[in-house]
Amino acid sequence: MSRSRSIFVPAVIAAVLLLATLSGCATRIPPGVVLSTPKEAWTSFRQNYCVPPKAPALRVKASLQYSRTKPTKRTNRTLITLWGDFDGPMRLDVSASIGTLLAHIREERSGLLVFYPEDKQAYTHVNPVLGATRLGMPFPFSLSELASVMAGDFSGLTPGKFAVADQNGTNFVYTLDKGLVDRIILDEYGRPLLLEGRTTKVLENARSWVFEINRYEDALENKAPLPGKLTLALDNGEEGVLHIKSRELMPTAWPAKSLALALPEGVEPIRLDNGYLKEKTGDIPVVHED
Repeated sequence: MSRSRSIFVPAVIAAVLLLATLSGCATRIPPGVVLSTPKEAWTSFRQNYCVPPKAPALRVKASLQYSRTKPTKRTNRTLITLWGDFDGPMRLDVSASIGTLLAHIREERSGLLVFYPEDKQAYTHVNPVLGATRLGMPFPFSLSELASVMAGDFSGLTPGKFAVADQNGTNFVYTLDKGLVDRIILDEYGRPLLLEGRTTKVLENARSWVFEINRYEDALENKAPLPGKLTLALDNGEEGVLHIKSRELMPTAWPAKSLALALPEGVEPIRLDNGYLKEKTGDIPVVHED
């Protein structure tokens, strides 16, 4: 690169950032720009990683490495397939590494349905997050929110504004006072690296969690790179490491039959939401751990 070009490129970047500031951040900060202030990084994050995908649906294949320390130490590896519409139902199939199907899950606005084919047992709950918790899958957010994150959209987890911002080396740290996320760390490109929060802000003893984006895929031209590896850790020692193997943003919504979860004849779902009011106060017994 010539000396004139090496001077020209930073000058263009500076001009873009200045124009964005003067115009009330109306001008988009392109992905891959090195940012120098918390405000610039937050603006880039909101513009590049808090935008709903243009595609109506997706399909993701990934491996999940799960580990826990209580009540006994345990580690296993499963394969997952997640598919569905961003504004509609989501499906998740979980299988062992040898291909045996372990669970079928369907999430929609009316609640969660989980079927374990080996046990021939099905469970439902009106609240997808609480339902997953009662079944020994203590996810802090829904499958729909996870699908959006896999597509590079964090708007469902983070508010539009931060409360306090600081800088730590080349990273930027933000304290949030709305939603389930209490803290988020962005890198020098405005990419989210870590989110911290609690399963609920209603209870003082609610579980805390840390969600890390450990790796991003190679960026396409003028597009923000998408997460490639994600780690979710809970304060009780549970941890899940998700390696995305393939990701496809679908040009059209899924047919209804592709998102349905039909139960075998004779299988009646067990309702887990009869004590929903108790669950709201934190009394959430685990029904299925394995």
